[in-house]
Amino acid sequence: MGLFATVLSISTLIIPIMVLWSFAQRWRFPDLMPSTFSLRFWSLEWSNVIPTINDSILIAVVSASVALLLAVIGHEYRMKYRVQVPGYIIALPMLIPQLSILFGLQVMTLFLSSDSYLLWVIWSHVFFAFPFVYLALDGPWRSYDEGYMRTALSLGKSPIRAWATVKLPILFSAITFAWAVGASVSLTQYLPTLMLGAGRISTITTEAVALSSGFDRRVTAIYAIWQTLLPLVFFGLAILISRYKRRPSMSLLNNSGSNESLSKKPRHP
Repeated sequence: MGLFATVLSISTLIIPIMVLWSFAQRWRFPDLMPSTFSLRFWSLEWSNVIPTINDSILIAVVSASVALLLAVIGHEYRMKYRVQVPGYIIALPMLIPQLSILFGLQVMTLFLSSDSYLLWVIWSHVFFAFPFVYLALDGPWRSYDEGYMRTALSLGKSPIRAWATVKLPILFSAITFAWAVGASVSLTQYLPTLMLGAGRISTITTEAVALSSGFDRRVTAIYAIWQTLLPLVFFGLAILISRYKRRPSMSLLNNSGSNESLSKKPRHP
């Protein structure tokens, strides 16, 4: 617990330091605070940051959605047929160094279509995000009671409608958080974007890493801030969506509870 608190404190302190660097016009070594602040670096880099953010969000949303769809299909297949790929095979992209896997993926793309850079970047992000999404859904899918689905099917519901009206609302929070995990993993991919994109696809991570090798610290801080904020945006969106979806069911449950309590009240003539 102490190690986690230390890492969390250091990570939290990095954010205000990056904000200070992005607005610092002059910050000499002995000083604890910048002597001059300016918006010049934000105004100069804003036209370059916006397209990079848009591309990063597009790739992250598509990659996370595809990885989520594949993970849901994999879990449903496992629950129905009791057959699954061993967990260590699914976790291989998490365990093996990326460079060794990316070399094989890059050779495969050269045989298929070497000009579809955006497609192969998204595919590589799906490849590395899928294990995280699959493992994030493993616990909720195992703890789900399949008796609900059997009851819905016995009442005449089709399998798709029963899944959409019974199972999806129960597991919706877990699905949204798994989607946010997949988007965050996609936002952090540097080598897959650089190698399969052949330098033609720029994301907030590739730009931040490139600028960290000796460019202006103010500009590097701007890209580092956005690299930190984007995963928080996805997780915040997942929290808002899950709370919004949970509210009607909770109100319905409260109403049913109040009606049940009213029905149990003794009636006097």
